[in-house]
Amino acid sequence: MTQNQPAASPRAAITNPAEARRLIEAFTAAIEDLVVVLDEEAALIAEGKLKSAAAIGPRKQEKADAYVALMLEAKAAAETLSRFAPAEMFRLRKRHHLLKADLQINMAVLETAHHVAEDLMRRAAAEVEAQRTPQLYGSPFARPQPSTTARGIAVDRSF
Repeated sequence: MTQNQPAASPRAAITNPAEARRLIEAFTAAIEDLVVVLDEEAALIAEGKLKSAAAIGPRKQEKADAYVALMLEAKAAAETLSRFAPAEMFRLRKRHHLLKADLQINMAVLETAHHVAEDLMRRAAAEVEAQRTPQLYGSPFARPQPSTTARGIAVDRSF
């Protein structure tokens, strides 16, 4: 949960199979909603649309918060859910396991994008530095010192 959002109110105790199925369906829907956002973010990053991917952050946080709230609720009622809806609970556990794989893929995409961005910044900085250094023939000890005026690149690390 984010700090500025109130905690989700817990549902009443599960007392029948219909209530168990409703919670399982809500949790499954939260997982699917989160996966849709993760896939959208990964596709935008793969296309190089980093600003668009960053704009998804609040929606991704909202879906993650909903997922966590329902996950905690389902975890607290796991025994009851398994008793009232064993087949649905089996499918939920299976889907939850697949979500872990989706999250690992998303993290790998984000990590790769981060490394690529860092590499681009290092190369750009090296290119700027190479342009500052005079190219001379002769003794390497007779090289003039580079100018002391500040030149470089600006980096926005907010992403």
